[in-house]
Amino acid sequence: MNRNPVFEKEIKRNTRSIRISWIVFGCNLLLGAIALICFFGESSVRGYMTPLSYTMPMRCYMMMAYLLFFLLLLTVPVIAGASVSLEREKRTLDLLLTTHLNPWKIIIGKLEASLSIIFVIAFSAMPALALITVFGGVGLTDLLTLVLLLLVSGIFIGSIGIFCSVAFKRTTIATLMTYLIVMLFVVGTIAAVAMDYYLQTLQGQGVINPDVGAAVYLFLLNPFLTFFGMLSHQLGSGREMMLLCSLFGNYEGDWLVQNLVPVSVAVQLLLAALFLVAAGKKLNPLKK
Repeated sequence: MNRNPVFEKEIKRNTRSIRISWIVFGCNLLLGAIALICFFGESSVRGYMTPLSYTMPMRCYMMMAYLLFFLLLLTVPVIAGASVSLEREKRTLDLLLTTHLNPWKIIIGKLEASLSIIFVIAFSAMPALALITVFGGVGLTDLLTLVLLLLVSGIFIGSIGIFCSVAFKRTTIATLMTYLIVMLFVVGTIAAVAMDYYLQTLQGQGVINPDVGAAVYLFLLNPFLTFFGMLSHQLGSGREMMLLCSLFGNYEGDWLVQNLVPVSVAVQLLLAALFLVAAGKKLNPLKK
């Protein structure tokens, strides 16, 4: 099996980087702190293993999951956004392009290196997350689903970072643009739907429940809402996303809204592929 040499080089550099070690250590330290606070705080207030205390592991798991997701939002743009632009600043990109590697292998190798960091963080957090399985309610399948969705979000955000790293020459600008585009997907989609709802309310003063129509499908582009929908299926009734969409109109029989999590995963992977293709074409010195 031929390994991607760009991926191998990035892996060696990351394993020697003290920054990556501190990121993994800090992540697990925060997860351990959440577990200790939830377990000991809950048992001291309500008594150990009382009926009400069985909700504590679910809250603990939810807090840990959201912490992992927000760490992903913070770390991936930094790593992916500097992946190609840093090579350009070090004057090693031209040398890399003169090798037998085509631009697509370079792009995929950079993406794999970014995902490897997510993989390490997610699986290093498994022991802390596995504490929840002792009390039931969350199984091994749920933990693997969590890791899988983190990897999907990492692919989506990482592809944005690599595209910005190719499109902008300076690492600082590439990283900032990556954060900006990610925030447009995470915050901007919600803001756009809310603004549309507000305008519908202003235009139809006598309408009790305005309907934003197809604008709610912007939620398919939002990785945070996809993550929220996955957690709602694991810990809630699974209808939380439907209830959220129903705030903006009647979507009770809408197939896309009912299957928002799997459809949004497919849409985000498709967008990630488009970002990577655009990055590969822009990186190609022959422009073919």
